[in-house]
Amino acid sequence: MTSEENNDASDWHLEALKDYTSIYADEHVSSLPFHEPQYELFPQVHNIDELVPFEGQIFNSDDDAYDFYSLFARKNGFSIRRDHVYRSCIHESEHNPMGVYKREFVCHRGGIVKQRKINEVESKRKRKSSKCNCMAKMLVAKRTIDLEEKWVITYFNNYHNHDLLDDKEVQFLPAYRNIPIADQSRILLLSKAGCAISLITRVLELEKGIDTGSLPFLDKDIRNFIQSQSSIGKENDASDVLKLCKSLKDIDDDFKYEFTIDENNKLEHIIWAFGDSIRAYETFGDVVVFDTTYRINRYDMPLGLWVGVDNHGNSIFFGCVLLRDEKIPSFTWALKNFLAFVQGKYPKTILTDQDLALKEAIAMELPNTKHAFCIWHIVSKLSSWFSFALGSRYNDFKQEFHRIMLIGDFM
Repeated sequence: MTSEENNDASDWHLEALKDYTSIYADEHVSSLPFHEPQYELFPQVHNIDELVPFEGQIFNSDDDAYDFYSLFARKNGFSIRRDHVYRSCIHESEHNPMGVYKREFVCHRGGIVKQRKINEVESKRKRKSSKCNCMAKMLVAKRTIDLEEKWVITYFNNYHNHDLLDDKEVQFLPAYRNIPIADQSRILLLSKAGCAISLITRVLELEKGIDTGSLPFLDKDIRNFIQSQSSIGKENDASDVLKLCKSLKDIDDDFKYEFTIDENNKLEHIIWAFGDSIRAYETFGDVVVFDTTYRINRYDMPLGLWVGVDNHGNSIFFGCVLLRDEKIPSFTWALKNFLAFVQGKYPKTILTDQDLALKEAIAMELPNTKHAFCIWHIVSKLSSWFSFALGSRYNDFKQEFHRIMLIGDFM
């Protein structure tokens, strides 16, 4: 008899009558094929924080109880998992064929590591377990309340034998690294467009206006998600991109996309923008960066991103375009369609790299917009432009250039 069952005083003698365990996946299941007496409710509990589990708390289902405990765990720096499942034939029914009447949810660091023999190859890949026999847990049991079946917390222990994580750390626990549905659509779209994992991550960060490395999931989670999807083959990517865009349009009427097909019936250009990005442009679209320095190695095609900055200095993602080449007609097509998406609202200033074809396209399509070159593109090319010509004087020139640039930042 375990320590947690001592706290469920009303049924400890039943647990002692017969105890045998079956293993289902990663759950330990205790099965009792005998009658269980009717339980009395816990006394009414008052002045309890509604966000903290307490003994006697009632839920409509065991899943509701798990979700509530999981939310509490995330806010307090740990995660939980399902552990023991208790079964009894008396509880078997059409809706409960397994006869489950009690469940145990434990801290993700609960339990101990079982030692087993491993060969030399496995030992190289073995990862250190996080289990440290933490006893924090919550038990819920089925009760009949007003002729309805409910689930009640019968035991709750929130004492941990390990450090709890802060808000930034806890999001990277495996239990919380779920990719939201909205992000899944974006990831699939970018993946089908040929974007590498690093570029997909950067686009998502720009969309959310967060710092690098602040997504609630990791690069490997994105990779695993993409691999879990079917028909990722290159030969189907073009048609899959269009199918994804159509499905996104069906879900969100504000989602915009446009494309062209070449003479060989192959996808030539495609541009898209999400509804929230277009709405952000209405407010923060006065200054826009059109970054075309990304290149999709999978197809050897340039990817252009429209990015802005909000009033808190956070980057905002406005739109994305995949082009066949970096020629004037391609850039012209991209600019025209982006302006159509934002209902003809011209940016007051647009920043780009020093691409001459893009410069010509902007002059034609955005005649009243101020065009400037991004300073980081200029700085990255200083060495190739001036180091040979200036020779030993290049370092002095570079220091003076940066000094003047810093002065400009504070003016």
